Amino acid sequence: MRFFLLFWFCISTQLFAEGLRGTFITEPVFNASVYMQTIGDSKNPVVVLVHGLGDEASTIWESTIELLKNDYCVVTFDLPGFGQSSKSNELYSPLNYAKFIHYVAQTYVKKPFHLVGHSMGGAIALKYTSMYPSDVASLVLVDAAGILHRSEYNNFLVQSGVNAFFDEQNGLIQGLQTQKVTSFIDKMAEKIDRKMSLDMEVVLANEDLRASILGGSPISIAAVALVEANFNGIPQKIDTRTTIIWGETDSIAPIETGYVLHKLMPSSSLKILSNTGHVPMLTNEKEFFKILWAHLKAQEKASRPIQPKNTQSYNVKIKDVTDRVYTGKIESMTIRNSQKIIIKDALIEELVVYNSDVEIINSTIKTGKTVAIAAQNAKISIVASTVFGKIKLHNAKLHLLGITMDTLDKPIEALSPSMVFFSLCEINDKLIHGKEILGLR
Repeated sequence: MRFFLLFWFCISTQLFAEGLRGTFITEPVFNASVYMQTIGDSKNPVVVLVHGLGDEASTIWESTIELLKNDYCVVTFDLPGFGQSSKSNELYSPLNYAKFIHYVAQTYVKKPFHLVGHSMGGAIALKYTSMYPSDVASLVLVDAAGILHRSEYNNFLVQSGVNAFFDEQNGLIQGLQTQKVTSFIDKMAEKIDRKMSLDMEVVLANEDLRASILGGSPISIAAVALVEANFNGIPQKIDTRTTIIWGETDSIAPIETGYVLHKLMPSSSLKILSNTGHVPMLTNEKEFFKILWAHLKAQEKASRPIQPKNTQSYNVKIKDVTDRVYTGKIESMTIRNSQKIIIKDALIEELVVYNSDVEIINSTIKTGKTVAIAAQNAKISIVASTVFGKIKLHNAKLHLLGITMDTLDKPIEALSPSMVFFSLCEINDKLIHGKEILGLR
């Protein structure tokens, strides 16, 4: 009997020393059988890789594992509901996935680790770090999905789909990207948002409703739970060293999310990969691995967003312009009948927009006048920026993503019905995440 126990102890120890490659474990959060792998020496620093939506699951990390396995102990798994793990009609939410990873960390890792999440996995990793900060030695977010408000994400998907359609028509979008097309996109996004206005939290929480409305499908449940999750106030509380990696041409998770996270997370850096889509570890391996390796080796300190250059200020008036970028110190700017105008890394004193589509990124809008921005029959997106002063709208759409706004007066005033979308915003010291129609009488 003693010989048998000794023999079993030696075998068990050897199995643990070699890792759990290809092992199925049973976890208590979803009561699921989970396919899990550990590759590399457990004495090395640990890297936990979290995949996103899609049944390829953890196989998306195969090249990354090969890069890391000699210097790190790499832990991967098929999230419950995906890949080789068991699938059922459960609430596959970022919160519950974070609890699942915590079980894995407590049971098999037992020390702080580097956490890397892609797409939905990025959202899960962000949630995990907010819940269990002492577990996470460092954080990498790769094209994280589902962070912005649901309405903003719907608008992005419709915009991407319409642009892709016209791009396939031999560049016809260049001739048709007018206010009519923008209006069409907005209406489509509103229709999607209305369909999603059903209280999905109730659906997600009820097994029968998940079965009848979402078909009990893990992918459907996880996707809806992701866009319904509220990350308002979470990024700015995370002081963990973080690298944010984004594909510049990502059509799944908007790059604006990267700018927002970079602004809100005090210990973060943002790395944008040109000519790269949603899955940089597969489509731009060399650059992705270079950034990941530098992060894990702590070769770079956190870098904050670029500040406007101390150059001479200028005034500008544009009309009937498409695809133009402006930077620097702008004293006054008027935009008429123009599309796809980007103002980036700028200091703006006054902005007036008519019948145009404008995006402001990583900028400061600060005026000595009563109104900083006035918009009529226009769409304005303000991303990862700071606004000092009032915004006045007239039949306009205003998208505010990760902005800080500070004014003694009423911050946003609408002279006629206008829609305002808020994602991870702080306005007069109040966190706001949602949408609102202003100017109704």
